[in-house]
Amino acid sequence: MPPAMEPATLLAEADALHATGELRAAASAYVAYLERVPADWRGWLRHAECQLALEDPRAALLLYRQAERLAPAEPVLANRLAAVLRDLGRGVEAEAVLARVPGAATAVLGGTMLFDVSDLLDYFRACRTPTGIQRVQLNILREVLAGPSEALVAACAYHAESRAWKLVPPGLFLHLAGLSQASSDPEAEDWCQALAGVAAALRHAPACRFAPGTSLVNLGSSWWQPDYMRRVRDLKRRHAVRYIPFLYDCIPLLFPQHCASALVDEFARWFAQLCLLADGVVVISESTRRDFDRLRQGLLPQVEIPVFTLALDADSGLAAAAGEAPPEPPARPYVLFVATLEARKNHLMVFRAWQRLLRLHGAAAVPELVCVGKQGWLAEPALALLAGDEDLRPHVRLLHGVADAELGGLYRDCAFTLFNSFYEGWGLPVTESFSFGKVALVADNSSLPEAGAGGAVFFATDDVADLVAKLEAMLFAPGFLAAQEARLRREVRLRSWAALAAQLGQHVRDAARITLPDRRLALRPGEVLESRLLPGPVPRLAMAAADLMREGDGWLPLEPWGCWALPGKLALRLPLAEMAGQAPLRVLVQFVAPPVAWRIGLRAGPAAALTRGFTWMEGVPSQVVFCAIEVAADAWPEVLVEIDAPVAGKLSVITPGDGREVGFGLLSVMVCRADDFAARLDYLEQRSLNTFARI
Repeated sequence: MPPAMEPATLLAEADALHATGELRAAASAYVAYLERVPADWRGWLRHAECQLALEDPRAALLLYRQAERLAPAEPVLANRLAAVLRDLGRGVEAEAVLARVPGAATAVLGGTMLFDVSDLLDYFRACRTPTGIQRVQLNILREVLAGPSEALVAACAYHAESRAWKLVPPGLFLHLAGLSQASSDPEAEDWCQALAGVAAALRHAPACRFAPGTSLVNLGSSWWQPDYMRRVRDLKRRHAVRYIPFLYDCIPLLFPQHCASALVDEFARWFAQLCLLADGVVVISESTRRDFDRLRQGLLPQVEIPVFTLALDADSGLAAAAGEAPPEPPARPYVLFVATLEARKNHLMVFRAWQRLLRLHGAAAVPELVCVGKQGWLAEPALALLAGDEDLRPHVRLLHGVADAELGGLYRDCAFTLFNSFYEGWGLPVTESFSFGKVALVADNSSLPEAGAGGAVFFATDDVADLVAKLEAMLFAPGFLAAQEARLRREVRLRSWAALAAQLGQHVRDAARITLPDRRLALRPGEVLESRLLPGPVPRLAMAAADLMREGDGWLPLEPWGCWALPGKLALRLPLAEMAGQAPLRVLVQFVAPPVAWRIGLRAGPAAALTRGFTWMEGVPSQVVFCAIEVAADAWPEVLVEIDAPVAGKLSVITPGDGREVGFGLLSVMVCRADDFAARLDYLEQRSLNTFARI
């Protein structure tokens, strides 16, 4: 290393070598740097990290100890030191280190994979029995939290009461996860106690402190959680956290007719936000990868978001719990259909196929159809057919709230399984069927050929005649089912969930090496942003902007009309497209005053240096107010609008959730060139008149 090189240059070179995997060269560079700057504890820590990457934990321990002498009260360092002590089998010393340094247990380390379980905990508060998405989360989390690398992996959740992200104790979480799969009783004492224990731990835990380079991985589906993506945006902005969500499917955008309209709208808004915030996306099939790429291209063509496929070809784990008998075990052979009872799963077609089998072969020859799954959207036609056919009803059993132990027994004892759907992200019941050596009769669309490869018999989608023909082969053709079972045993090799967890970890590390542009959204001059829940079914960037422009904890969730804000100081962050000539700007804000006499201050300017004072306005209760703020030309590329609403008004109780104290309600925002009088007039006309059309 040249002796004339500056220490900062030495450190940058060492970090660069470390990042590119040239570990021995990096270690030499760290040594050279520390000879020049021996008092930098962070340099010793980075050298220790390099030794860990070289698989020399004992050398790393010595380097951590040197860093500890220089910074004995640093929580991040204490956490790292405790981790390497655990790896060396010195758990008592590790606990002593953590006990000595306040806050060490809540310091999140750079490079840590944080698994967000917020949506899973919300699900458990309402329902105990996991469905497909929750089962995937639980199986992967069980591996990563109980595995040997727990020092760099943790579960976390957003705690709404304290408006903070908090670590979830792994022991409490794993206990809750185990109970969720052991029984379906939501009133059981052990289940209620476990829920209460996790809630108490989150309530009393300190807020997480995030280091840059942390990856927040969401294995679930958070599109239904209000303000979730805004919390993620704040993490990314404040702490340089990387966000890696799972995408199971894009069905609400592809087949909105099979989903409730509210779900479609929520999903469209979430998808738009995901495209603006994700640093990588994990999909569960190549089919979902193609769907995501096509939809992202239509929404945000200029940003290539890295996509990683994690096929869910893992053993279900249900066989281990299959010793229990299923509820009221069928007295005769049966075919098992595991799916939520909803339009997309097309139970109607399956019931019609059973009607035809009964007419062709008689009741004595046709097995029972056992359907496991809670009732979902638009299931009324299928239920009406079943209720109105006296011959069909005795041959169809509907079960819901089935615990995993009971479900395992149903898979084990069935003749074969059937899985029908218009579209899937993977088709977990197909893989679950294979884990019991049971052939699956499956519709031939979307990801299902991937899930069923080697062990499924396929029928044409939405073709009752073909389904009946394949059922007849499975039920009545001599040797056909046995031959298919032999093929399954020969060709299907399911992986362990530990293997999937390891692959996921590699995907997250690969995503961390890719840098995406921070600015993926830019407002065009004159573009109006409505601060409300915009409807779907097509995702639009305006949906994301409505949510993500609001900054701070004082904003309440978006509503169909706009959004309320709590009393106090808040901000709007408005990313701008580059404007020719960098002209002076005008920011126009439309809001609803609180239901009392009010006083509100506003100011706007460059986000990097907002120095001007507030301009104050006063008015009468509940009036709709427009205000215009002049901003200098140097505000590009981002304008920050700060609002101070110290006066609180209490909303009258009209609908559930009202009765809140609010400072004001935001309706819309627009930024344009100060001399663009046409844009200013258009905005005022459209927003102030009930009906306006340009002819």
